[in-house]
Amino acid sequence: MPPLSVQEGLLVKQAVSRLLNNEPIQYVIGSTTFCGNTFCVNPSVLIPRPETEQLVDMATDIADLPEHVSIMDACTGSGCIAISIKKKRPDWEVYACDISAEALQTARENAKANGAEVHFTHTDVLSDKLLTGPFDIMVSNPPYVMDKEKSSMEPHVLKREPHLALFVTDDEPLIFYRALAQWGQRSLSSEGWMLAEINPLLSQETKALFEAQQYRDCTIINDNYEKERFIRCRK
Repeated sequence: MPPLSVQEGLLVKQAVSRLLNNEPIQYVIGSTTFCGNTFCVNPSVLIPRPETEQLVDMATDIADLPEHVSIMDACTGSGCIAISIKKKRPDWEVYACDISAEALQTARENAKANGAEVHFTHTDVLSDKLLTGPFDIMVSNPPYVMDKEKSSMEPHVLKREPHLALFVTDDEPLIFYRALAQWGQRSLSSEGWMLAEINPLLSQETKALFEAQQYRDCTIINDNYEKERFIRCRK
């Protein structure tokens, strides 16, 4: 193996310095894999987690769907969920939204790099200005980590990943699920599906929220680590 050039040596030193400063290796490299696809990541977006791939499978494995399917990915971040769904179901009409303009720029770049046509919109899920669909499926991995959980988090997550995409206040930990439930009641098609990643510490409270919003067949689904990670229900 030939020796490193001066420039290459400097790049290695910079990378090591960033890692020692608790910067996630995915940010240092600039990319990660999700559902077999490569996604650019940077501090404006969360790093996709392997367990979230199950949410993609939950959506694409639904059997009783109309011929032309429309799906919304709320709080899309890097776009990994929406883009992976489009790659698996190229005939579906896929929409995605996020409050962060920087995240949406990254998502658009990822869609282009992966050859996936996704309709992105700059949208605050907590606002009243939301697309009305109708959507056959709504999927989301919204912020759900409570402030009181920060003390148990790894430094590379707490100090480096975007808090806007991670945290909710302790007094309103289900604020995004309430907004999603209300949006879905207005915008899901008849018997449309709502799928979301959830906080395992609040799984039963999340289920009760959707049931109170008149959703049916509400089911908590475990991830591969046997944590209550997802909810699936129908309008």
